Amino acid sequence: MSARSYFGMERVLRMAAWVLIFQPAPAPADGLPATAILTNAAEVRALTSEDASRSLPVRLRGVFMGQTSAVEVDFVIADQTEGIYLVAPPELSGKFNRGEVVEVEGVTDPGGFAPFVRARTMRKIGQAEIPPPRKVSLGDLSNGGLDAQWVEVSGVVRSCALMAENELPSPPPGTVVAGNTAASMIERKFKMTLASGSDRLSVQVNDELVPKNYIDAEVRLRGICFSQHNASRQFLNPLLLVPHGVKLTVENPPPGDPFVEPVRPVASLLEFDRQGKFGHRVHVRGVVTHHRPGEFLWLRNWGRGLRVQSAQIQALQVGDEVEVAGFPGRGQYTPVLEDAVFRKVATRPLLPMPVPLENTLVALKHDADLVALEATLLEQRPIEDGSLLTLNWKGQLVEALLRTGANANPSANWLPGSRVRVAGICSVLPSKSGPISGVWEPQSFQILMRGPDDLTIMAAPPWWTRQHIMLLLGFVGGGSLLATAVVMWVARQRLREQDNRRAMAEAEFAAILSERNRMAREIHDTLAQGLAATSVQLRLAKKQCSNPADGAAQYIDAAQQLVRESLEEARNSIWNMRANVLENSDLAGALEGILKQLSDGSGVQTIFEVTGKARRLAPVVENNLLRAGQEAITNATKHARARRIAVNLDFAEKQLRLAVRDDGRGFNAAAPPPGEGGFGLVGIRERAAQLKGELSIRSAPGEGTEISLSVPLSSE
Repeated sequence: MSARSYFGMERVLRMAAWVLIFQPAPAPADGLPATAILTNAAEVRALTSEDASRSLPVRLRGVFMGQTSAVEVDFVIADQTEGIYLVAPPELSGKFNRGEVVEVEGVTDPGGFAPFVRARTMRKIGQAEIPPPRKVSLGDLSNGGLDAQWVEVSGVVRSCALMAENELPSPPPGTVVAGNTAASMIERKFKMTLASGSDRLSVQVNDELVPKNYIDAEVRLRGICFSQHNASRQFLNPLLLVPHGVKLTVENPPPGDPFVEPVRPVASLLEFDRQGKFGHRVHVRGVVTHHRPGEFLWLRNWGRGLRVQSAQIQALQVGDEVEVAGFPGRGQYTPVLEDAVFRKVATRPLLPMPVPLENTLVALKHDADLVALEATLLEQRPIEDGSLLTLNWKGQLVEALLRTGANANPSANWLPGSRVRVAGICSVLPSKSGPISGVWEPQSFQILMRGPDDLTIMAAPPWWTRQHIMLLLGFVGGGSLLATAVVMWVARQRLREQDNRRAMAEAEFAAILSERNRMAREIHDTLAQGLAATSVQLRLAKKQCSNPADGAAQYIDAAQQLVRESLEEARNSIWNMRANVLENSDLAGALEGILKQLSDGSGVQTIFEVTGKARRLAPVVENNLLRAGQEAITNATKHARARRIAVNLDFAEKQLRLAVRDDGRGFNAAAPPPGEGGFGLVGIRERAAQLKGELSIRSAPGEGTEISLSVPLSSE
């Protein structure tokens, strides 16, 4: 048979196989109606998770696209509609190869993300060509709708390495792992990262590769798309599986050794390029300012900082000079290098010095560079991955982050209020979106400290820190409350003592008044009555005198005059000792009554005036004021020869003032004459002293007299 006849026969067989695929599947042997069976992949993928969980019967015909894991229990077939993910016992799926047409019977399953089929029987019915893939972009894979589909994508390879055992995909939940073939167990798989613009795609290649031949190459890949999802059936990331035997097409090979390319200055990264070629590796050189092995590397190049993402675990020291080859990417504010590799060139004897920050604009120019500033430490608090320090830098709040590590624990001497110098890597924080175009200048940044030595205490905190002030205020407040309580207790004790003394004084005064009233009654009933009777007898004796010429009548008149004076003195004593006038009237009424009584029949003009709100006072106060007023009025009526007497009683809130004024003959206030009857001025002074009052006497010969007594009403 000729070659043309052979290939013509093969084409006929493949066409016959596709006819078999596109034919409706025959009715199942169990007699279920055809309408109850799902016969193509699109019908299965269109089910809701609730419908797929009902284990609906499925009969499919499609091209075997390949197995998806080393355990050989899951695979994908593609029919005339779409691709569909299936799970079968190992003894079934391990019998088929890519390109074979198979017939599958099974039931639906909701799966963890998209519905799939659990196969119960599988049989080969022919051979067919692999259907053409869908040509999609990396962005098209990011919506989850192409799960289990045969696709073709293009991009630049960012990384390529042998997959570790724990990176291999796991079978669906509930799948029994058994029957692995030796070939599948020893087959090596490679992981690859494909990039196109800002889109990234993880690729698993089930074939042997030489990574250096692909990194930074522009390639075209064909594979089956799968989806990474969470436990809530929500899409996370796409994954492309390149089955065994499917070759990668290199459309533009890598440039070779990346360290042979010309060295680029950091400032030139992501600069304007009318061709927009930002997807390939660049070669930079700089001095290490900080390194976290396996994560990030920071270096300085021509006064500019650069953050480099690299998985290399070789440790570098600050001051090492390195060469880096990596892919430029957009950082938060300045470019970064991603998926980079580096090699140490030399070690400089002098360590890079931090750039002193004078304002925020300097920080923007030195993003990712080693900087330093002086500030006041406000607060230090633990966070999930270390400690966060809040600084007051020229009135602006700046945060410094110290990551937790074996030698990166904060010091106990870092006290709030300290003046500190902080060094570290500057990280600009674009807290809000910038302008639509033009210059974008964020207003905040963060310091990434490399270790505790990056913080130097310049000055200890003053004693007047916020904590000390709060503590002092607490002590002062507590002391004030205690002092207030003590004062209130002492005041209450004093008031209680004053009440006791006042009660005792009033009781004593009441006893004195009672005794004086008793003595007044005794004098009235005995001495006064006796003197009155003696006066009567003297008048009778004078009438019986037979010879008025002798001296007996003269002596009788003298005796009678003495008796009258003694009787008047007795009556005055009775008046002084008795206080019943205050029992029937208040102080104002008693004084007004005395004024009228002493001035009646004398031709003296009297004025009595009360100002303020009149009220009753303590008995001892009223009695002493009454007696003082009585003595002042008596002096004015009997000794001053006054024609006018004015008495004023002024009730103030905390003071009472009694004033007696006359227009009599007056006297020398510096040397007053001796009293004539009663207590006189001496008695008034004694009563003023007893009441703790102020006595004022203003008088002069021929100018009258004014006696004023002011008594505090709040005195004890």
